[in-house]
Amino acid sequence: MVATRRATRAASSKRTGYIFCILLAAQYGLQPFLKVFIADGVNKVSLVLGTEMAKVLLGLAGMLYEGSLASNFAAWNPKGAAFAVIPSLIYAAQNYLLVFGYQTMDSVTFNCLNQSKLVSTALCLYLLFGTKQSLVQMGALAGLLVAGVMLQDGGGESQGAKTAASEAETAVGVAAVLAASALSGVASAACQYAMQRIGTSAHVFTLEMAFVAIPALLISQASVISRDPAVLFVGWDAFTLIPVFCSAFGGMCVGQVTKNLGGIAKGFAIVGGLVLTGAAQGVQEGRWLETRSLAALVLVVLSVWAHNTHPPAKTKRQ
Repeated sequence: MVATRRATRAASSKRTGYIFCILLAAQYGLQPFLKVFIADGVNKVSLVLGTEMAKVLLGLAGMLYEGSLASNFAAWNPKGAAFAVIPSLIYAAQNYLLVFGYQTMDSVTFNCLNQSKLVSTALCLYLLFGTKQSLVQMGALAGLLVAGVMLQDGGGESQGAKTAASEAETAVGVAAVLAASALSGVASAACQYAMQRIGTSAHVFTLEMAFVAIPALLISQASVISRDPAVLFVGWDAFTLIPVFCSAFGGMCVGQVTKNLGGIAKGFAIVGGLVLTGAAQGVQEGRWLETRSLAALVLVVLSVWAHNTHPPAKTKRQ
């Protein structure tokens, strides 16, 4: 009887994981295209602030729907919550850089460059947990870096149509995305430490990070808010909520996929998102991707697949 219940719970967990894996791939692949809903001149910090608020609403709604709100907070304690401070501040800075980055480049370039976060994640996990990389994984990480170099010149944009101003803006955008990816590795390691070593619930940890990030973001905009709080959200309309809630939903999906299927499934969701981005951009522009972008896309897909399917061999205990 006990074994049957465990098998049923495992099957249900996998089904939930597969659903969120598909949703994560869709969110990841389509998020860059939602920038059309963001008006020019919108305060980028307000977009990050809105995303954190949306995470709180979605997290609470999810736990209420599951009926797990009380149980998730039953073991809450200030010591565990303190570990949410560092990753929440890092993610707030990362989100700001990503918002800036995907507004200055095409969608395929953005998603490919964003995969460099696997390099920083691998390094931080090794330093914190001693997690090693296999030779295939190290080759895959090198492949991601090569793809990033291939995309330095602007990816799918026609070189003849570029101006010095657009080239400078794209270069700054590339630097922003790479910096965000480096920060992602640090934050991922900190989150893993909190959830694995301390045992904090993924739902609760997401809310804790949001509650730390929100006041930090408000403080960063204190000078603006002191003059006129409404200025912070100038340019917002109902459509602005679409990319904001989509980004927040992606964050919730990551937790569910990792919880129910593990990190490898998350990698495959990212691969699916990259393929979807490439296909959607081709349909949107009515043309095939340029050779440089297409080659980089294939290289990133193969690298992410290789990294997630060739872990280090387990050392046999004597």
